[in-house]
Amino acid sequence: MNSTKSAARPWLLGCAVFTLALAPLGVSAQTSEPIKIGVIAEAQAVAGSSIPLAAQLAADEINAAGGLDGRQIKIFPYDNHSSAAESVRAFQRAVNEDHVNAVIASYVSEVVLALEPWTGRLKTVMVTPGAASDVITQNIAKDYDHLKYTFHGYATSTGIADATCAAAKDLLVDQLKMKTAVVMSEDAAWTTPLDAEYLKCLPNIGLKVLDHIRVSPDTTDFTPIFNKIEGEKPDVIITGISHVGVQPTVQWKQQQVPIPMFGISSQASNSSFWNDTNGAVEGVLYQAVRPSRSATAISPPIAATPPTTRSITSPTRSSEPVRPIPTSWSTRWKRPTTWARSAASSSKAGTRPTRTRSRSAPARSPA
Repeated sequence: MNSTKSAARPWLLGCAVFTLALAPLGVSAQTSEPIKIGVIAEAQAVAGSSIPLAAQLAADEINAAGGLDGRQIKIFPYDNHSSAAESVRAFQRAVNEDHVNAVIASYVSEVVLALEPWTGRLKTVMVTPGAASDVITQNIAKDYDHLKYTFHGYATSTGIADATCAAAKDLLVDQLKMKTAVVMSEDAAWTTPLDAEYLKCLPNIGLKVLDHIRVSPDTTDFTPIFNKIEGEKPDVIITGISHVGVQPTVQWKQQQVPIPMFGISSQASNSSFWNDTNGAVEGVLYQAVRPSRSATAISPPIAATPPTTRSITSPTRSSEPVRPIPTSWSTRWKRPTTWARSAASSSKAGTRPTRTRSRSAPARSPA
């Protein structure tokens, strides 16, 4: 999806700017040699596959416009196969053999945390476009002189949780009068601070947490988990999922779980998510943010609907594309979806909801 790829372009541009700013460490800005950007990503993963593609697209656009300060950008992609060890080897190769000026690395917190010490050892700028763990920035604060080369280009897990709670208060508590929730998150570095903040902020907005379930990223059968949650009869499931996403979404629909899911689903940021779930994503609430030339513009949570357009447009029908991301950013949405209402009512009544396409939000392509 064009909007998904375009969203990564600012990170590449920023990385190149950092390189120029740090020119004394490497090639002089007066040279005509290209600016070399290494891109270490989970190229085979649902949520990571667009990172190298977007980086190359950004480089092509910048180069077509004359480059940066007359210098072209050259991308060096490395598939880390979702492995921290392979990421470290790729980082070493990028710096020592390919002589890159800077690196864009991963959406996986474990990977970025493994790479962080190497940015100081090799004195190479690294920007992460997707890893969220608070520990990344905490490490920089503790050892700034050595880790100042790491730039956290994404929201922290704690910030994501707070934003999710803000959106949940507006939509789930104030509008749908929900009172109880179960937190379901994958067991990963980024969800440790996310869940800790969920358990603080959800009660503060009026959602009593009935259970806190940590799911292995290797889980393939969510039936027992959903059965357990149904038995607890919460009004909503608050999620924190990234490495999993397709399976729980598909099984949520197959089992007709009468409880809406709301929160974080990183795989929903990929343009293939609709096809990957065979449309099971319809009705799952997620959030969207669109890039702006002046500042990041925030848009409200929307319900996933079948792909009807090539790009997603904001509720104000702006011509600028919207990039869905797995973050709850908005408190402004005033119109809950048909499915959210149906699921909420069915949960209280103990019946299965009737699934209908949302009519309250403009037509959008899938997350």
